[in-house]
Amino acid sequence: MMNLNREVDEFGVVGDTLSAFVPSLTVGYSFRKEACVGLGFSYVADPTGAYTQLPIFVELRSHYSRARLSPFSVFQAGYTLPLGSMSEARPVSNQIEEGGLYLGLEGGVRYAITRHVAVAPHIGYRFLYANKLHRRHADGVSIVATPVGLHTITGGVSFYFSN
Repeated sequence: MMNLNREVDEFGVVGDTLSAFVPSLTVGYSFRKEACVGLGFSYVADPTGAYTQLPIFVELRSHYSRARLSPFSVFQAGYTLPLGSMSEARPVSNQIEEGGLYLGLEGGVRYAITRHVAVAPHIGYRFLYANKLHRRHADGVSIVATPVGLHTITGGVSFYFSN
């Protein structure tokens, strides 16, 4: 689950809170038991359709212990690709037309169920930068806002599979 909060702006958008489902997949290589590097992508989709994006990123993951229960941290950096959808024109409709920088930080605890399977609850922060956001108002006014930064707080559960 992800929350996006917008502040009051000159177009009357006040305190919108959007929730999004964000599945993510990362495939990587563990060059040490405590450190991994990988390539991944996410799918960010809020219910209004305005912020539907595909972040593609490089991930660095650190596990701080070889024990069955281990804290970990994750750093992700990449680029977001907008998928071209647009929200409904309630008072305002939004559409990201050009993607931008994607950064993510995460922390959690990994629990090894077996030698090859682990589960890891985590919380994190994501920054999605949109180089070009198009806003259309119900009364016909159309504005291109550039750039727009979206700050998000995330949480979830990751599953690890290894050979």
